[in-house]
Amino acid sequence: MTDQGSRAKLDRPGEFSRWFLEREMLASAGMGIAADRARLHLGRAVTFLEQGMLRESLAEANSAAYLDHAIRPEALLVARMCILRELVGGPG
Repeated sequence: MTDQGSRAKLDRPGEFSRWFLEREMLASAGMGIAADRARLHLGRAVTFLEQGMLRESLAEANSAAYLDHAIRPEALLVARMCILRELVGGPG
């Protein structure tokens, strides 16, 4: 399979599914499609935290930690910040 976007040619049947599964397996190493989704969730968690939307931020941080173990420390940091803000008395 060549890396040409939608014009990619698959040489043999099942080549794309093998490539896709290999990419998914790399997620535990901080790479792959799941890792990209985890980074997206982490970014959304930080954005929600900045806006004071603590419940949404916590949910996004949880999703990020679940999808990729490599960014779990950052996701836990966001979760701790949500909890601390809630204990202090709100988003402000």
